[in-house]
Amino acid sequence: MTSDIMLTLSFLAGVLAVYYLTPRGGRQWILLAASLLFYLSADPRLLLLAAGSALWSFAAGFWMEQAETKGKKKAWLLAAVVPELLVLFVFKYFNFFADSIWSLLGIFGLSGSAPALSLALPLGISYYTFKMISYHADIYLGKRTAEKGLSGCGAYLTYVLFFPQIVSGPIERSEGFLSQLHAGPVFDAGLSGEGLQRIVLGLFKKMVIANRLGGYVDAVFSAPESYPGLACVMAAFFYSFQIYCDFSGYSDIAVGMGELLGIRSRKNFDCPYFSRGIKEFWSRWHISLSSWLKDYIYIPLGGNRVSALRHGFNVMAVFLISGLWHGASWTFVIWGGIHGVWNLLSRKKKPDSCLAGRIWQTVVTFLGVTLGWVFFRAESLGAALRYLKHAAAGFSLSYLDIQNSILPFTGDNTCAAYFLTACGFLFLLFLYERGRVYGKTKDRGETYLSVFWLALMTVSIVLFGVFGVSGFLYANF
Repeated sequence: MTSDIMLTLSFLAGVLAVYYLTPRGGRQWILLAASLLFYLSADPRLLLLAAGSALWSFAAGFWMEQAETKGKKKAWLLAAVVPELLVLFVFKYFNFFADSIWSLLGIFGLSGSAPALSLALPLGISYYTFKMISYHADIYLGKRTAEKGLSGCGAYLTYVLFFPQIVSGPIERSEGFLSQLHAGPVFDAGLSGEGLQRIVLGLFKKMVIANRLGGYVDAVFSAPESYPGLACVMAAFFYSFQIYCDFSGYSDIAVGMGELLGIRSRKNFDCPYFSRGIKEFWSRWHISLSSWLKDYIYIPLGGNRVSALRHGFNVMAVFLISGLWHGASWTFVIWGGIHGVWNLLSRKKKPDSCLAGRIWQTVVTFLGVTLGWVFFRAESLGAALRYLKHAAAGFSLSYLDIQNSILPFTGDNTCAAYFLTACGFLFLLFLYERGRVYGKTKDRGETYLSVFWLALMTVSIVLFGVFGVSGFLYANF
């Protein structure tokens, strides 16, 4: 099994062995110790930075609440948020902006080497920074009270560095998480059963689908001109499924681990590829990020309660920030810009009783999202444009091109079997998620695996899981 998944689940098993033997009031301290140890084992050099940021965030939140005037509260808000953003900028974005500025200066004939920092990217910095910012904003807006005392400090550190969520989220809100922690998590057989089922679903998505498609996608995207245009089209579609299964798979595992620890988390994905428009897609994809951007950037900027021009600015700001949040590269910014323009041009879909109409809207949305993923995946804008050009100009459905487009799966005569196996598992996922959206298994927006699906996915992981490959894609963002 992929080493980081195995290590994380083994670590969880060790934590559980101690966790429920500890009295209820002391369990938050077990979670804190486990989270610190997990971060220490993953990145010992930067634990001090992450923990130090969280401690300053805790202190600033306390003093913000104690401030007697709105001006002083705002000053403490800035004192909390500015250092957090500055740390994020230095470690994640400094080199990107320095290179961009020096490239711009080069246009005007000014030469020189851009300054660069050789800094390791702290584990989960994008996630825990957004957690801390939302905590401060909620205190400033009066939506919650600040954590206080030693117990509050420990709980807040656990919230920021919670080990199931530190790698790839979701971006949990403080109120729901901390209220559960203060209440003292208890063992709930039903919740733990749901957690196990979610973990199995996540492993199925990651090990059986995402890892299986990853080799093909990497091969074609690394040298698209070496393959037929059909292979580029297939790789683009496969990447859509790879990144979804990779990211939503980790979210399922993270939520499941939390449920085994007695902590419920908000849903991060809701079958996004069944969306009938781009607005609906963003209400289903990476829900914790999209809702965060809406609550803490879009609405404070005025939302849609402003002029049309200002509303356009607000939408574009949100999506450009979303793109930049994913990575320090212009390809991510362009990807965010594509989604921003698409959102501005689209209108919310009205209920359509016509099945053909619903299917058409879903297909068009998926095709548009897939086109955007090409920019997200490519190394540069030029590489993305060359990829799309080759996919269009070199596209053919000849027997030879079909054969050569399947070959990258294994490079030998087993490629057809591998391709059909991958398509079969994608179809199984389609049936499962279709049942969640339209079937009787949907209950209050939460769907849990039936015994049949649990058994089928478990067997698939054991027999068909692709082992020994890289970790989660979104751990890099």
